[in-house]
Amino acid sequence: MTHGDNTQSVDRIDGKYEVLSELARDGHMALYSVAVPGQPTPLRLCWFAVGSSAQRSSFHRYRSALKALAPAGLLDVVARPGAYYTVWQPLEGQPLGAFLALPVRGELEVQALRDLATGLSEQGFALSDAEVVFGEQGEPQLGYLAPAEHSPEEAGTLNAQILAPLKKGRLRRRRPVLSLWAVLPGLLFLGGAGYLGAKTTQIYLNPPVHEVGSVLGQPAEMGARTLAAAGFRVVYADGEGAGQAVGIVLSQDPPAGTSLPAGRQVTLTVNNPPPLTVPRLDDLSLDQVAVALAENRLTRGQVITVDGTFTNTPKGRVIAQLPAAGATAQRGDKVTLLISGGIGSKQTWLPPLTGLSFDDARDLVRRAGLVVNKITRQNSGARENTVLSQKPAPYAKVDVGSPVTLTIATTSFTGPSQSAGNLPLPPPVYVPPPVAPTPEVPVPTPDPTTPGTVTPNTATPDISAPNTAPPTGTTPPATDGTTVPGVAQSPSQNPSSGGQSGTTVQPDPVPATPPITPTVQTRTVRLDYAFPSNLPEGTVDIVVRDQDGERTVLSGTPSSAAAGATAQQDGVEVRGDAVFIVRVNGQEFTSFPAK
Repeated sequence: MTHGDNTQSVDRIDGKYEVLSELARDGHMALYSVAVPGQPTPLRLCWFAVGSSAQRSSFHRYRSALKALAPAGLLDVVARPGAYYTVWQPLEGQPLGAFLALPVRGELEVQALRDLATGLSEQGFALSDAEVVFGEQGEPQLGYLAPAEHSPEEAGTLNAQILAPLKKGRLRRRRPVLSLWAVLPGLLFLGGAGYLGAKTTQIYLNPPVHEVGSVLGQPAEMGARTLAAAGFRVVYADGEGAGQAVGIVLSQDPPAGTSLPAGRQVTLTVNNPPPLTVPRLDDLSLDQVAVALAENRLTRGQVITVDGTFTNTPKGRVIAQLPAAGATAQRGDKVTLLISGGIGSKQTWLPPLTGLSFDDARDLVRRAGLVVNKITRQNSGARENTVLSQKPAPYAKVDVGSPVTLTIATTSFTGPSQSAGNLPLPPPVYVPPPVAPTPEVPVPTPDPTTPGTVTPNTATPDISAPNTAPPTGTTPPATDGTTVPGVAQSPSQNPSSGGQSGTTVQPDPVPATPPITPTVQTRTVRLDYAFPSNLPEGTVDIVVRDQDGERTVLSGTPSSAAAGATAQQDGVEVRGDAVFIVRVNGQEFTSFPAK
């Protein structure tokens, strides 16, 4: 697991510790079992994810406590930008719990344990935070100390509770053994201590003096190696430097050129600013991006222009960014931007529509994403409402939503070649008056038996037969001897005629009058309609209805786009009375006269 910038990946820490397993995790602290080449026994590594000044200060307090307590199990403490951890080795011995359970305990061991508990409480730690092991000589040792923050009073109270079992059981007092073997180790220790003390005193009083070299502007690790090679101890302190890379040495104390005895401490202030949060830049212009990045102490990186059609992003606006909004970055980091180059129009085309019915042609126009906004009618021998021509031409590429003009066939009408002139009026209808029956006077007839004798006719007249009236449609003759124009008279009705009586009068034939259809002229009207803002959800169509039927003026418009907008179109041709009809989802929404 490789660590860098307080993040973990793969299987190696700091390039030299191979992670075997994760033992525990608490907040920003993780405990791992690690292996080191040449070390047969696994070690424990406590890693601290330091991402804020508070976490950094907590680690330095922990390091100071370790320095004061000097745990026997502590192998290494590392504190540099991007790497904060401690390494522990396992210790052999009796655990603290087993020691407290013994019925008899050594006096020296108990006193050493109490002293260790006192030292821990002074540093803000309790025995519950430590791993205490009693070695072969019976002395308590710190095998591991977990980070904790207790007040000295709280730590003392916890330690008193843990050491309560010491009040029970017996103490085994040690008696000094006055033998050579008991004294000899002490004598040897004293002799060695005296020799080492003399040497130490000599070195301390007369240490070699070296000049502190300059490591400003170098990576912290490189500068530390340079100073350590000169015999100095190096510690780090965090700082912030504008325009400087993270991990660069900003200053050193004492400064370069100072003569300092070997073994003295040199403090390096390293550029390790707190992490920043990348702001959200979507839909901002470049000027707005510059202000947002400056406020967050970031810089603008590469700007890449891409097509904004699919994201519907206006030209010059940010489509995406890298790092993404909310990501963690350091001061001065660059942010790469994807900028819209504008919204390009989508294009489409129409197949040949000639010969199709108007409904089929309009359906194809809608499928192509276009709108039939003008219909021209032309007399033709083709079938009614058949498409004669189209504009734009077939297969011509046009923008989606462009208007389409269709020329539609209408049935031709041919009038009479010659004028019929003035037609004669039909004759009036004759209605005869009622006639009363006239009694017939008997006429004497000659008597065949007696010559010269007349016999009266006593036969009763037959008055049951109806009177004979002129047929309907005939005109009786005038009593003054004149004739009615256009009516043929019989000879008996015309005094000048020598014809016989009883001839029927026949009228002249009257020609039929053809119906006269008034001609309606084509006119143009203007569509001007403001859609209300509360249109129902669906698709909006506008049609015009006149003497020739219905035609679509606007079709296939979503109600969300039409709400609150105004539909305007000039040159809509109509014949006779016309009305515009607004339909939503095929249902009539409103209508208004076409003017």
